Amino acid sequence: MKIVLASKNSGKLEEFNYLFKNTNFELIPISEFTNKEIEETGTSYEENAFIKAKFASDISGLPSLGDDSGLEVEALNGEPGIFSARYAGEKGNDNLNNNKLLDELSLKKDKSAKFISILSFLHPELKISLFSYGELFGKIINSPRGKGGFGYDPIFQIKNSKLTLAEVSKEKRMKISHRTISTLKMINLLNESKM
Repeated sequence: MKIVLASKNSGKLEEFNYLFKNTNFELIPISEFTNKEIEETGTSYEENAFIKAKFASDISGLPSLGDDSGLEVEALNGEPGIFSARYAGEKGNDNLNNNKLLDELSLKKDKSAKFISILSFLHPELKISLFSYGELFGKIINSPRGKGGFGYDPIFQIKNSKLTLAEVSKEKRMKISHRTISTLKMINLLNESKM
């Protein structure tokens, strides 16, 4: 089955393709149908993931997969949360987001945090909607380490590890990440639903 992936983020595309490679599902990037930006107007990860999946499904007529993910920091009451990608503003980037987060946390003792990933699958003909959830616990460190991954990975130290998500190998990251957990759950749901 062909599934349109409602993301243009190259890091995410690479991870999803890696996770789906030995399945009966073929991922097609939304860029093959449109270059329009999908507005994330939801108030939760679930809403944003569904908005993306619905947009991709409407524009392609195919089953679709939307994702929303974010970093939640305990001492900042769960911020940046659903605004993780836009934490430093609409024109922000990974560097600016990371710097803003480190500034906000500079006087806080508790640095515990978790990554969250929500996936939303939509099948327009069968009227099927599925959700899956994954999380990875850790803490924020004071300065970036590692060259792998993207986003907040260089300042996120994995729980029970001395390494950041940007320091572990791609193979290791693809075993433990929040996105891996939610994706493997989704693949199971898709297989169980026998579409």
